Amino acid sequence: MDEQMAALADEISAAGGVTVLTGAGVSNASGVPTFRGEEGIWNNEFDPADFRMDRFERDPAGFWTDRLELHERMFGDVTGPNDAHRALARLEDLGVVDVVVTQNTDGLHAEAGTNRLIELHGNNARSVCVECGESVPTETALDDVRAGNSPPSCPVVGCTGHLKPDVVLFGERLPGGAYDSARRMAWESDVFIVVGSSLTVAPASTLPEEAAERGQLAIFDTGETEKDHLAHYLVRGDATETLPALVEAVQARLGREADARGVENVTQEG
Repeated sequence: MDEQMAALADEISAAGGVTVLTGAGVSNASGVPTFRGEEGIWNNEFDPADFRMDRFERDPAGFWTDRLELHERMFGDVTGPNDAHRALARLEDLGVVDVVVTQNTDGLHAEAGTNRLIELHGNNARSVCVECGESVPTETALDDVRAGNSPPSCPVVGCTGHLKPDVVLFGERLPGGAYDSARRMAWESDVFIVVGSSLTVAPASTLPEEAAERGQLAIFDTGETEKDHLAHYLVRGDATETLPALVEAVQARLGREADARGVENVTQEG
């Protein structure tokens, strides 16, 4: 077993609190494209300016037409949760991860079985009425757009509002409750783990900075990030391989602890 992974497993197993922050790199193996970098869809395929909040407010019909194309590019080839998602759910099951904070809107963490989840940027599966707050499946809204009804209208009788994807658009503030919870968990955690995030987008990128002030920071990524200089552990590689390896190391550590308790109990009884 890799010495760094074993040491991190020891930290996690002994920690009073562990928070995980995930980015687009976690879902890439599931068929969800990344946004930034050489293969990112922003600027290479889509203009981020087309998905700003002010564009939605100014031209909701055009926004939804472009959003349909973006949605099909992002989620058309999704294969479901991958081994990285499942590994994080397993760490929660083992009782060593307190919460997963994700920048992703694909819903794959929940599908993999993670229960304690903060979706900082919302969830793409939902759309909400800008007037009354009614929530509907995004696929229902997109079906309206496909049928030529853009922007999709609120289904509530008597409401004249139209729908908006329940995600944070460019130029829109993060939901206060979600970010405040994530910031509190970052500050209270003994170990803060970042997986698959470039850590270039504020305010999520500030969370590891706060966490590193009082605890251990571990960054899992295929390449360099903006916060590598703060990290106590840098794990390079595909998250579908490195996170299952972390699970294995944690299980080995917990198994040794269980064995030690068993020996202690036998000795005391004797």
